[in-house]
Amino acid sequence: MIKKEKFTVLYIILGCITLNFIYSPLTPLFFDDKEIFNYAGLLIYRGGVPYRDVFDHKPPLIYFLNFLNWISPWIFWLMDTLMVLFATLLFYRLCKKNKLAWPWFLPLLFNLMIRNSLTCFGNGMTREYTTVFLLIFFCVMQGQNRIKYYLLGLLTGLIFWMQQDAVITLAPFLCYTVFIYEKSPAAGIEYTRQGIGNKIFSLSIGFLFITLPVILYFYLHHALIYLWKDAFLFNMQAKPVHKSLYTEIRTIKHALHESEYEMAFYISLILGIAAIFLKNKKQSLLRIGLLALILSFAGEFISGRLLPGNAFIYYLLPLSATVPILIYIVFTQSQAAFLQDRTAQLIFHILLCLTLFLGMLRYASNIHFSGEPYAGEDEPSTIEYLNIQSISDFKLFVFDDSNLIYLYNKNKILSPSPWIYHYFYGWYPDWDKDKSILHSVFSELLTHKTTWVLDCSDSKGNFGNREIYVEWKKFLNEHYVLMITDSSKRMLWKIQ
Repeated sequence: MIKKEKFTVLYIILGCITLNFIYSPLTPLFFDDKEIFNYAGLLIYRGGVPYRDVFDHKPPLIYFLNFLNWISPWIFWLMDTLMVLFATLLFYRLCKKNKLAWPWFLPLLFNLMIRNSLTCFGNGMTREYTTVFLLIFFCVMQGQNRIKYYLLGLLTGLIFWMQQDAVITLAPFLCYTVFIYEKSPAAGIEYTRQGIGNKIFSLSIGFLFITLPVILYFYLHHALIYLWKDAFLFNMQAKPVHKSLYTEIRTIKHALHESEYEMAFYISLILGIAAIFLKNKKQSLLRIGLLALILSFAGEFISGRLLPGNAFIYYLLPLSATVPILIYIVFTQSQAAFLQDRTAQLIFHILLCLTLFLGMLRYASNIHFSGEPYAGEDEPSTIEYLNIQSISDFKLFVFDDSNLIYLYNKNKILSPSPWIYHYFYGWYPDWDKDKSILHSVFSELLTHKTTWVLDCSDSKGNFGNREIYVEWKKFLNEHYVLMITDSSKRMLWKIQ
């Protein structure tokens, strides 16, 4: 007979794959960041180099992963699924090892949160991967593997080169594993009495295992300076949106409600705070779990761009790891009888998962088997007009709408300019103050004799720099002929 344990593992595997299948290539969920990452993957597939040949300000690992999408989208989906599944099984093993009453519930919570359609936008987001790596980091940190610190360094490298602000959420666990001695529950002796210097050395070796190939790639392609300017210097100089603490708290509260993370977050926060005042085996671990929960909002703390109803709600994705981790710490380390009670834990688990489970069912019942996000728009449609044209490399340029980078990917073509990302003209009034970027776009369009320009600068009505706007329109009128203006105020221009 098959043991009950094996049935549980089988159910976890099937459940994880099912939740991931909702976002398979058959049911893609459209989002502009994914289109940018996908375009960078196409560029690499075609022999180009990120930053040098296309501007974006994310670390490069996401672009290399999207390279797989151009071999086969199913390979990309399978890799994503296996990463989430590996983290899920590792976390389940940890929960079972520490005798949680319901060891499969927290892995389920992790899957429901990271696959929540309101925050994850399908597969392939940087914060999805860093959240998976964070959960794996915690599981490894709790283990006693001989190469534990090398693995932790490797995971730190993966997080750093995937999404830099995610290192802030990781920092409490990283500091804990380096500077705090732990005691083995079984042996009752310190098992991490390895010198801090040795720990840091091992972590560094693991970190370099990821870092050196990345640096070598850009060095061999003569693009290190582009990597430094776009992925690091740009992010350090980007201006955040300043908010008062009260406004920040209200914004985060509203985002938690919009994302349906509200119940899970508040339960974990309340249990974590309550456990602080109770007797615990590892008080320091509980405190860093609480700190990591708060630092899950690092993306918002740094940029301030999370607003009611906007697309930056994916900033909440790190909660998919920190909420289950904190609940795990509370249930395994607190010695309070009511937190160890099997029935009480079941009630807490149901409350944690219920809203997210219902949200998943609602999304699954309304999925669409379509890869055409702009199908069915009112006529005349600039996009439908472009769809019947034969477009090759450098013959189409989309201005001021990153969603429509989708057209490059759909037609498998390269943009005439590296500057495909134009939101900064709306965000920062002094962006491109000397007009060097704008003039480089002009030069590239004329050099490549770009046939089509899809101008979206009027569609959102938030173009910040009037002088740039006027010069852009002047250029179009001098070198192009307006063909169509659609109901969204997108204008399609054809070269004269």
